[in-house]
Amino acid sequence: MTDQINPTAGHSMSAYLKDESSAKPASGKDSTPTDRVSLGENNAAEKTYGPGLKVGSPYQLLRDLVIKTFREQGVNLQISSGEKTVNLERLTPEEAQALVADDGYFGVEQTSQRIVDFAIDAFGQDPAKLEQMKDAIEQGFREAQEAFGGTLPDISQQTYDAIMEKLDAFAGHSAETQG
Repeated sequence: MTDQINPTAGHSMSAYLKDESSAKPASGKDSTPTDRVSLGENNAAEKTYGPGLKVGSPYQLLRDLVIKTFREQGVNLQISSGEKTVNLERLTPEEAQALVADDGYFGVEQTSQRIVDFAIDAFGQDPAKLEQMKDAIEQGFREAQEAFGGTLPDISQQTYDAIMEKLDAFAGHSAETQG
């Protein structure tokens, strides 16, 4: 059986470590913290961060990360939500919740309606192209799902379902008016 590998075998650690007395300032007082390393010992490290560490709420941390990412990508931080503009840098959790609520601008109903209106207009308001519209929308959702690691939030699935229902209703309504 092989012995354990000893990374310091044959080497003198004194060549790598400074004498503690040479690390202290000339005044003899060492007021600055120093780093310590221990090899082969199981000494508990002193706490580096204490209760005074101010990191913010989880919402604030996530929001700051998203804002930073958007800035780095050159994304406009002002989003139009119908009749008003939303500033992502000042968006509160309550305002975000209102935007994605059932009756909110980014909620299932309004978002699905905007997508359906766009699809119908893009395909020349031709109900015969319903399958093409559905395929294009399905591909977009599939690509978004892949970009998000294989799953989308529930609101996205609900929006997809609402889009498909509205497209079917559009095709049914068009068939009734033509027949």
